[in-house]
Parts: sequence; structure tokens; C-alpha cells
Amino acid sequence: MYFYVIMPVGSDEHFAEKKRILTNAAGYTVFKPSLPLNGEYCSDFDLDSTIRILQDSEFVVADLSLERPSCYYELGLAQALGKRTFLIAEMDTPLHQAYGRNSVRFYRDLGHYQRIISEILSEALSLAVEESV
Repeated sequence: MYFYVIMPVGSDEHFAEKKRILTNAAGYTVFKPSLPLNGEYCSDFDLDSTIRILQDSEFVVADLSLERPSCYYELGLAQALGKRTFLIAEMDTPLHQAYGRNSVRFYRDLGHYQRIISEILSEALSLAVEESV
């Protein structure tokens, strides 16, 4: 089982550390993250494979920090597919039109980011257990 991660890549100086945090936190659960490419960009966005990966994912974690339009686009795809989404953003990030933006969990620093990711994974695991009963 895996979860889809939406987050800034090239514009986020903390991408590598966030990727490590996500991977480590997931290691304590049954979930594996489907992470964005590490700065490797394709010349064309592959909508079909993105939709297929989203459909197969258990849930989505979307980091709306840095106001990246591509992150909002992918979030819209996930929500249109009916995926459970957990929204996060760095403190003081202006939020734009997104369903559930009133439930965004804001983080102060990478330590706080790590705690929020762990909480989300724990919550998602609890919800998955409830739904399987």
C-alpha cells in the first residue's frame, strides 16, 4: 500500500530532507510514499500515469508550501478522484482555492514537519483499519 505525495521539488531547498522524513516515517507503517522525482523533470506531464498512480494510492499528502501551481493542480486531480487528502504547508504560506484548505496543518520547521507527517500516517492507518472492518 502506498500514498501519493504532492510537494514542491525544484523550488524547495528542503526537498531532500522532507523526502528523507517521509520515507523514514513511512517505514514505521504499512505505507510507502510515492514521491515526486528528485529534480528530474520530464519534458511533458504524463496525465494518464499520474491518474493511475493516484487511483491506486490509499491517500494523498499535499504540501502546499511555496504556492506551486502544479501542486494545486495535482491536488485537484486527487480530490476529483475522491482520494482522502491531508493538506500541509509551511507557516505563513498563503493558501489558494483548494477544497479543505481550512484543515491545513501548518508546520514551523522540519522537526514540526516530521511530527505532522507521523501524525498523518498514524491517522491514515487508523482510518484504513476502520474501513476494513
